[in-house]
Amino acid sequence: KPDGGQCQCHDGLGTLLLGGLGSFAAMWATMLVMGIMEGPSFPTGGVILGRWVPAAERATATAVSDAGGPVGALVALFLTPLLAAQVGWRLTLVFNGVYTLAFVALWLRLAASDPRSCTYITDGELDELTAAGVLVGGAAATGKPQAPSATMPWRILWLPSVWAVFIGHIAFNYNRYLMYNWILTYYTDALRVPVTEAGLYMFWPNFFDALLSFGVGRAADALAASGRVSTLSTRRVFAALGFLGTGVGAALLPLADSPAAATVLVTFASSMQACHNAGFKSSYGDLSREYSGFLRGIGNTLGTGSSFVVPMLAAWLLELGGGSTEKVAWQAVFRSVLACSIVGTGCYIALVSTENVDAGLSVAATSRKDAKKEK
Repeated sequence: KPDGGQCQCHDGLGTLLLGGLGSFAAMWATMLVMGIMEGPSFPTGGVILGRWVPAAERATATAVSDAGGPVGALVALFLTPLLAAQVGWRLTLVFNGVYTLAFVALWLRLAASDPRSCTYITDGELDELTAAGVLVGGAAATGKPQAPSATMPWRILWLPSVWAVFIGHIAFNYNRYLMYNWILTYYTDALRVPVTEAGLYMFWPNFFDALLSFGVGRAADALAASGRVSTLSTRRVFAALGFLGTGVGAALLPLADSPAAATVLVTFASSMQACHNAGFKSSYGDLSREYSGFLRGIGNTLGTGSSFVVPMLAAWLLELGGGSTEKVAWQAVFRSVLACSIVGTGCYIALVSTENVDAGLSVAATSRKDAKKEK
């Protein structure tokens, strides 16, 4: 709970500060610090989901949590231009910072790190979580989150199933940041669409991304609960849909002969990424509950590394193809999304597992302690 509040608090303070800065260097430095301080938000969210959500509802909870991104983008696309036109961009940033800090206050008031410490959860809901195995050991008995192991099991990073998730995260970040950060340039430079009109086209990818996010999680959980398809197969199917749907949509994009046709393909490619809520994103919780935050932190760091590669690689490919105004130059950029998707799909399907590794790690740690005592 405090970690999540701190991440958003730093975002709010940073946004407030941006509204008063006068140089590009100062703004860049502030945004860099904001990005660093935002890092714990993904692993923190995973830890909270692990403490609150039964395994049978994991994909649904992940999808609802993840839907905040596209929903927030939709709100920003609608409100930010209106505010900026009325009060200017500086006061718009100040407004964004204020409501972010207001959300932090609400979060700290209502959120709870563990169900037992929540002030408004019912006894019936606690019984359901206990029956589902969410509240175990110390958490069920004392009402406090179970303390993590004092020894970090670095050997978990050698497991192939863990690297399946990491590779999936790397491929996802590459595709997502390329599609969202470069598509506006594609509209304005290659399709000759005015910036204001291009912003309107960008409404639809975010809208359907959010819409599909809410449906994907429930569909995946229902499919696994039906018994007709295993949880492992469900993870593989939705990961493949997410990767290959994004890759194929992006690869076809240079063939679009109008902004409307391009928007259909962009919307398809972007919204298919919502399928990952039932794919690699849920796999973090499948693999480990005790070390879910640790795994998410490592995976997010690796994924962030791939997002750093995106602008450099895209700029290089565009330069080789004759510049961003040439549609042919964009073929290599969007084909790289397809190539990345194929690699991500293959590695994830081949290596992923839904077997929880916590018990095995605990046994191994106990064995090592016993061996040291004997010595």
